[in-house]
Amino acid sequence: MNININVKSVRVVTNENNLSYDKAFSIKGTVKAQNVPIPCRLRLYEKQSGRMVMETVTDNSGNYSFDYLNRAKFFIVAHHPENQYNAVIQDNVVPK
Repeated sequence: MNININVKSVRVVTNENNLSYDKAFSIKGTVKAQNVPIPCRLRLYEKQSGRMVMETVTDNSGNYSFDYLNRAKFFIVAHHPENQYNAVIQDNVVPK
């Protein structure tokens, strides 16, 4: 089985009193196994220090979001929900 982590880095922008500003930096995406979205656990690590920053679980459609990040480089580790396969790593992820 092949697990893919699709990363879509997005900038979160809010609008208060007609002023736009960056609220935070985020990483969002979808996890799929053989092109089918799957729910699973993901961990976000800071690349330089190796420190785990956040952990989340995708929704049933495989969507996830890590919010309120700085502009460091990260790597994401996805674990198969039934632990039948090795973890998958997406490296050099930069939030926007």
